Formats: sequence, structure tokens, C-alpha cells
Amino acid sequence: MGDNTNAGATVSRTLQHARGEAKRYGSRTVEAEHLLLALASDADGPVGGLLAKAGLDHERLLAALREENRQSLAFAGVRPLNEERARATRLASTPLWGASAKRAISHGHRFAIDHRRRRESTRDLLAGILQAELGTVPRALAILGVDRAELVSQIGPGAA
Repeated sequence: MGDNTNAGATVSRTLQHARGEAKRYGSRTVEAEHLLLALASDADGPVGGLLAKAGLDHERLLAALREENRQSLAFAGVRPLNEERARATRLASTPLWGASAKRAISHGHRFAIDHRRRRESTRDLLAGILQAELGTVPRALAILGVDRAELVSQIGPGAA
């Protein structure tokens, strides 16, 4: 079965870290990209190590997300702000859960069930994030040339 008794606590810590990522970047909602950044931040953990091995450390993901944002704004005909004006104002309130994060968490839960685990692991959460076909994360990973299906296949059935 491969259940990891610490898996739930690790996922819980990742969710809290994702809230911090969202708040740090001035987002009113926690989205899938914040979950991915939180997972990448733990370079010593199994998922952070998997991401790093694929060349997806926190800084590279952040750069890809910024480029995705720039490209999306350009497509809409919006010129980017200069660095000083673009700096986000820190929020006083705790970010709420956004649609893409909720979907990623739900898909991660389903991934765990499909692999006969009672508790979701951070690997399941990563699989849930990577399964999105539309949105910021798939576009940012496409910019980096990442094969999401290949990355999901590396997650495998083991829990961590």
C-alpha cells in the first residue's frame, strides 16, 4: 500500500507554505502555481528533489511564471509595468483558496485513491497540479519545455 503516516502532515505544511507564497506575491487567492512553488521550495524533500532533478527549482519556476504573465498580458495588448510599479503590495489578509488550487488538490486526492492510498502525499498533490490542461501552470511549464505527462509518470505509485 505504501502509506506514509507523515504524508498528511507534509501536505498540510505544503498547503500552509503555498498560502505564504500567495501572500508574498500579493495574490488574494492561493492558486496552483503557489502550490507548485511551495513544493519546489523543499529541495530536500522527495517532491522538491524530483522537481529539481527535472530542472524545476523555485527560482526557475518563478521566472517561468513571470514570463507566462508577461506573455499573457502581451497577448491581451497590455504593456508590462516597470519593475518598481509592478512590485506587489503585501496583503494584510490571508489568501483564500482559488479555483486552480482547489482543482489541483481534488485531482491529487483522486490520484491517491487511484493508487490505493488512504492519505494524500506531496507526490499526489504534484500529480494533481500537473494534470491541469489549462491555466497558468501548464503555460509556464510549456515555456520551459516540460513534458507534464513524463513528470507524472516519474511520480509513480509510491507515497512520499
